[in-house]
Amino acid sequence: MHACGNDDDASIDNPDLLGKWRLIEQLVDPGDGSGTFQPISSDQELEFLEEGVLNVTNGDICSLAIDSDGENTVSYSLDESTITADCENFIGISFEIKEGRLFLYYSCIEGCAQKYQKLP
Repeated sequence: MHACGNDDDASIDNPDLLGKWRLIEQLVDPGDGSGTFQPISSDQELEFLEEGVLNVTNGDICSLAIDSDGENTVSYSLDESTITADCENFIGISFEIKEGRLFLYYSCIEGCAQKYQKLP
């Protein structure tokens, strides 16, 4: 990734991020750091678009609930690997792609994260 602040150029550096992703696992932690990702059934999808636009369908990016309804649009930064949303419960949300999966990390005391699979 280069230091340029232009989101159009940055999206070219990580074309794997663009597109739709479905929520498949959620980190479950009892508060002692021993948590693991557990498979879940959810219709929540994220769609990363050009120019820092992120659409959320069948859910709310500010909620770790897997069955929530609704749609919203927020923004993201490739340079900072963060999602910017007006959430009451979380100060920030960061993301990364590893091993072909998208991980969202929420700012929680006991560790909160979600794992998404890319849709065709």
